[in-house]
Amino acid sequence: MCKKQHWVICALACISILAFVLYALPNAKASGNMALVTMFEPDESAMIGVIKKMVSPQIDLVYTIYRFVAYSFYSYGFPLFAPSALLYKLLSWFGQGDNLSLVMLSLRQIISVLPMLASLWVLVYMQDQFKSWRSIALFIILLSVPAVLQNGYWWHPDGLVMLLASLVLYFLWKDERGFGRNFDIAAVLCGVLVALKVVGLFFFLTIAVVLIWSLIEKRLTWKRFFGLSARFILIMAVSIIIASPHLLIPKHRDFAFRILKREIFETSKGYGIIYAKGLSAAWPVMRKYYGEACFLLITLGVSIWSLWDEKTRYLRVLILTWFIPLSAHLLFFSHFKYQYWLPVAIPVFSNLAFLFPQKKLNRANVNPSVVLKLVLLAAVAVQFGFFLNRDAKLFQDRYHRAENNPAIQFYYKALDELAPVSQNLNVYYDYRLYVPQKEGWSLESSFDLLTYDYINSGNFDVLFLSQQRIRDYLKPSATGIDPLAFAKSQEFYRDADAGSIAGYRLLLRDKTALLFIRQDDCAKYYAPERCE
Repeated sequence: MCKKQHWVICALACISILAFVLYALPNAKASGNMALVTMFEPDESAMIGVIKKMVSPQIDLVYTIYRFVAYSFYSYGFPLFAPSALLYKLLSWFGQGDNLSLVMLSLRQIISVLPMLASLWVLVYMQDQFKSWRSIALFIILLSVPAVLQNGYWWHPDGLVMLLASLVLYFLWKDERGFGRNFDIAAVLCGVLVALKVVGLFFFLTIAVVLIWSLIEKRLTWKRFFGLSARFILIMAVSIIIASPHLLIPKHRDFAFRILKREIFETSKGYGIIYAKGLSAAWPVMRKYYGEACFLLITLGVSIWSLWDEKTRYLRVLILTWFIPLSAHLLFFSHFKYQYWLPVAIPVFSNLAFLFPQKKLNRANVNPSVVLKLVLLAAVAVQFGFFLNRDAKLFQDRYHRAENNPAIQFYYKALDELAPVSQNLNVYYDYRLYVPQKEGWSLESSFDLLTYDYINSGNFDVLFLSQQRIRDYLKPSATGIDPLAFAKSQEFYRDADAGSIAGYRLLLRDKTALLFIRQDDCAKYYAPERCE
């Protein structure tokens, strides 16, 4: 390692430490109780109970191990929950297991931010090997992408997905079609990625192209071609099982496959209602988190143009063959979420390194190709400015998310309205609203669409309903996956929107939420005119 590489690595380390600290500022806020966590990130609140159970004391060592591996929440894989649970256990040893703010900060920083920063190091290394200022410039550009920033604000598998995907690309690149140890390591990591999130299966095109390329070059015989294909699949399959130990337990394996089937259905169709698919539906999110159409076209064009560079062609092929199938799936066969595109979009963005001058420019080495690169690089610089502007807003919104929050304000107004009620209450609340644990209150929430059957069976005294959910399910374009079930839900939401839920009275309403109380409770605690 030369002196210049040491300098570059030191610079990248300083930038990474600064980024890690900056992420911690908003990640440390607005997580003081589970109601805040649930309101801002429902996925986080759904998972926190899982990791607590995974490391809770059990009757013996065998059952302790069983409870750790059979965690029963198979929407995400064991490679997410295992390190998360161990991190929680470590905090518990220091007496901080009940310090929810610290727990959530630690999970977000260690499980999301750290792997994401590491993935950027891997991508930058493949492009420039930390040889020059180009590595620093590329790292800063990738770090500035709003999708990268936003993904550091929650505890979710996507930071680990980014890292594993980048490492699969790295070891395939390092292998250079030699099909040795690095090829096998890539297979292992691909299996772990599949265990974490099934997106690892979209490496099928990359592996196929690598093998076919070697076959065309006559590096492989047909016999070795099929042998290597089988070897990669076998190693990947074994890695999936090792990284998903619950698959060895029959009832948990069956449960995991049912969850997987449901997840595939919901991501392809929608949650309760059919989500729009296609580029036009994805574009608002794509533009918000990944940049303008001109920038995205430049990035894709540069990735294709760089294929003519023999020195870097293999890397570009690896990245593009990873990018194409998952992008096609997200645009045409699934609804688009910004985090789904991260593990393929950021590697493609790293190809922008192709535009950076490798030599000091002078009249002798300036040609049309160099001029075009500089023009495109100027366009990238403009987009970088837009990124920074968007990043600043995302940071401020996240940092101040609990300040003057309308959902929190509604809760305290609701407490004033419910002040006359002296009995214990059975409360339903929509998960995007703020309703913390309160003495005498029994709380229940649901991710599913509401119906009268659900409300009546729950025997709720009080309902906190989100105005946004009502709008979402009553808009004319909303189409239910199950038309009959959706019609029943819309019946309930129409009545809620009109303030006339059967058996309940509307106590309070604003732009954020509605508060209903049972008719008989209303008659018991309020003046007759409030309950007519």
